[in-house]
This record gives sequence, structure tokens and C-alpha cells, in this order.
Amino acid sequence: MLNLLSTPIGNLNDISLRAIDALKNADYIYAEDTRVTNKLLSFLKIEKKCRTLHEHNEEIVTNDIIKLLIEDTEIVLVSDAGTPAISDPGYYLVQQCIKKNIPFTLLPGPSSVISALVMSGLSTSSFSFHGFIPRKKNQKRDFFKSLRHEKNTVVLFESAKRIEDTLQVLIEEYSSTNKIALCREMTKLHETIERGTIEDVFQRLKAGKIVLKGEFVVVIECSSELKKSFIIDKKIKESFLNFLPAKDAAKLISLLTKENKRDIYKQLLD
Repeated sequence: MLNLLSTPIGNLNDISLRAIDALKNADYIYAEDTRVTNKLLSFLKIEKKCRTLHEHNEEIVTNDIIKLLIEDTEIVLVSDAGTPAISDPGYYLVQQCIKKNIPFTLLPGPSSVISALVMSGLSTSSFSFHGFIPRKKNQKRDFFKSLRHEKNTVVLFESAKRIEDTLQVLIEEYSSTNKIALCREMTKLHETIERGTIEDVFQRLKAGKIVLKGEFVVVIECSSELKKSFIIDKKIKESFLNFLPAKDAAKLISLLTKENKRDIYKQLLD
């Protein structure tokens, strides 16, 4: 039997009793990073060795696991933090189990996505999780452009090394006035949640008021284009653009309506 096991996202005390039993009873434990999992096993006083399954060996190791599962072996797969197969290795193994009719189950636990969503203070009625933000600047720009029409609260992962650049692109391609939350070290002693408009949080970061270590879970309010009461009528848009460049038209409309010039400019281009 394959057990996909959710591990704590920070505080090791968040491990479930069911997860502890599964680790104790496992014939084999496969981990994304054995060093991280060994710390958890040491904390739980479980003396077992781990094997690795990560993005670079996933296909090869999956074949080995399938052979063991056919022999009715108890196997546990864990990520460094959170749930396997959610922006972590495990999806390919799940697909192979389904193809070969091999049973598997999930032992649920802490989720950085759900934790950040709740801690952000933004709408939790519906949300979209998009995993890690693209690294390359052009791809990042296209990615945020595609989110302009997203109706749900957006949850993303980003490295501390790239967060400043990401916020800059977010302001340019999405909005400076929408609310955002940067969540770091959740469930740990130094848990921090930075809330505010995208522009406010960006300025706080540039001023050195936000610790840049590890990874952030980024939660973004749905696009202002979908929730604002001010929407430029198609005929009005055409009338302005017949006589003025988009930037000049946006500036004039902003002066008349007191709406955000950047958001108006984006509407004129759409």
C-alpha cells in the first residue's frame, strides 16, 4: 500500500497521530530530501532510513516503488513540507499506481496554501492555486497578464531571492492597488504575514522591512478589473483612442474620474 503523507510546514508538532503510525509501520520511506525527513523522524524517535524520490530521479525510482507495491509492501512518500504531488514530486507515481490498479491513499495534514489563504485576510470563498511563479521575466509578465481576468483569490509560491522582482512585475502587469499578503515561516516562532496593497508591500520590501529568507506564499486579491465599479464603455474607449494615445487617454480619464491611471491604461489596451 502506498501512503502519501503530509508533513508539517514548519512546526513539527503539527504531525498527525495517523501519520506517526504510518511512518512507524512503513517498510520503506521515500523522501524528497532525506536530511529534512531524518530531522522529523528523529523528532518522532523513529529509527528508519529513507530513500530519495525527487524531480531528478522520479521516473526511475517510481519503477522501483511500483515493483515493491506489487509485492504488498507498505510504502510512505513524504515531501519536505506539506503534501506530496502538490508542487512537489509524487504526481507521476500516483499516475502509475492508477494505471496499474495499485491502491494508494493520502494522509492529510498541514497546508501552506490553506494556511496562507486564511492568514492573508483576503476572500476565502473561492481561490486559485498556481504553484511557483515563472522565473524568466518575459514568462513572468505573461503569467501576471493572464491573471488579470482571474475571478478568485490567487495563491502562489515564490523564492525570497526573486520576490522583489516579482512584485515589480506584478505592479506593472497586474495592479498596484490590489491587496496582497506575503506569508513566511508559517506555524514557526517567527511567522510573519505582510499585508497591504501591492505597492505598499513593495515599498516596505525595498526599505528592508521584510526579511528575505526562504520562500513566500503569496496571496493576491482578485483583479481590480473584475471588481471595480468603474468600467470603460467600449464606445468611450474608442472615442478617446481615436484622438489620443492610450497613455494620454488614461491620464485624462484618471484626472476626470480619480481612478487609478495604471488600471485605466490596462483597460484601454484590452
